[in-house]
Amino acid sequence: MLSLTEELTQSIAYQGREYPIDLSYDNVLRFYQLLDDADFDEGEKIIAAFHIFFDEEVPDDPEFLMNVVKLLGEYVSDSPYGGDTASSQDGQAPIRYFSFQQDAPAIYASFMEQYGIDLIEEQGKLHWDKFKALLDGLGPETQFRRIVAIRQRTTDGLEGEELAALMEQQQYYRLTDGASVDVQTQRTDAMLDALFKQ
Repeated sequence: MLSLTEELTQSIAYQGREYPIDLSYDNVLRFYQLLDDADFDEGEKIIAAFHIFFDEEVPDDPEFLMNVVKLLGEYVSDSPYGGDTASSQDGQAPIRYFSFQQDAPAIYASFMEQYGIDLIEEQGKLHWDKFKALLDGLGPETQFRRIVAIRQRTTDGLEGEELAALMEQQQYYRLTDGASVDVQTQRTDAMLDALFKQ
């Protein structure tokens, strides 16, 4: 999580040695895509996730692997606000309002519009913590926030053309890829559970 008093996480310490870790935003998004990839079993996902974040040789130690993957899953899912207040209540699945994959064009356009940041040029550079803070700070008039607002808006009290217009917008912007942040966090937890049961 971003701190104004501490440096960004760039390495993980293990048995007295620091191992550089690549936490650029695009690497973390690749990690989330990996969680959705049905072509890999849980064990393969763990190994692939490890290679996404580490460039150099790391200890051939199952304990290191398990601890690092667990820490990474917790780290990229960490949020300073609300924890899981918007997630499941009474055992229901959490409501999804955005997807990094499906909403990529809107996120890209919104970063350009509000910050003048070209996310393509920032691949491999912009740290995940900075990306998350900037994403959370996008204003309500950006394309991304307007789409999320349409998805969140209730039809209560709407009638006639206003109701029809909102329903048409919600249909147009509906999520289809099944990869919301909440779902990805649940998949990370499932992968970690599988790891610790082995």
